[in-house]
Amino acid sequence: MGARTTPESPSKEKDAADPVNKTKTDCKDEKKCWVDDYDKEISTPSYGRYSQPYKKDGTKHAYTDKVQYKLYAPVKTGTEITIEIKFKVEKQADVTDADVTSAKTKLENGVNTYWDNKFTLEADDPECGKKSFKIRYKIVWVDSGQHYTIKVHKTYAREGVSGNVMNVSKTTDDWTYAHEVAHCFGLPDEYSYTTDDETVKYYKPDGTLDAAVSAPTFKAKDAADATIMSSVNNLTVLKRHQWYVAIETQELLTAKLGRKIKCDIK
Repeated sequence: MGARTTPESPSKEKDAADPVNKTKTDCKDEKKCWVDDYDKEISTPSYGRYSQPYKKDGTKHAYTDKVQYKLYAPVKTGTEITIEIKFKVEKQADVTDADVTSAKTKLENGVNTYWDNKFTLEADDPECGKKSFKIRYKIVWVDSGQHYTIKVHKTYAREGVSGNVMNVSKTTDDWTYAHEVAHCFGLPDEYSYTTDDETVKYYKPDGTLDAAVSAPTFKAKDAADATIMSSVNNLTVLKRHQWYVAIETQELLTAKLGRKIKCDIK
């Protein structure tokens, strides 16, 4: 066979169009859409970023916290946004290995039942269009490098998260674990810590505050506006409970892609 040579472009002929160059222009080779998968360790205050509790007189509560988890956004190869939380378990007095195994199972069941695969995140790139991802949750049990430590007690009057420690008892149930894990990724209680009826507002992905959510000292499980964050054994989860995922994902994608990406919950 003879040597290969590069054919001359038709544009070298007078009045000839160049289909090669035209194709390059139409396809916009320079535009890069969903070019990579991303992840980010999140360590941030939730108050003032995901939500804001208010006193009865309308002034802000000065609550402080720091939530920790890892966000996976495989926008190139995947179809899911994943929130991963690493837990280390510490058994307290009169707690057995079987009790610890049971605690792990109940926590995983609570997260899978009430939070996992309930909503969809829609990412909107002004140059590339929209792409949707299911929101998933992954619990990882570790001996070190944890986001949170769970202390399993024989008895504990009222479960709760303080700093990066969750205190529970051997009898803590699936629902309670789901409620407490929600604090680990930044959701507030939708009830008052004082004797007054108060409110809490959630930040939407566009940075504005949503309408106030009533936060009385007690809200019945069957109240019309009751949710998993307000009332024991209520099963309601709402889009606002996943806005934090949209906030963090759009910030990550905007930083990586160099243009404003908008995310919302569907």
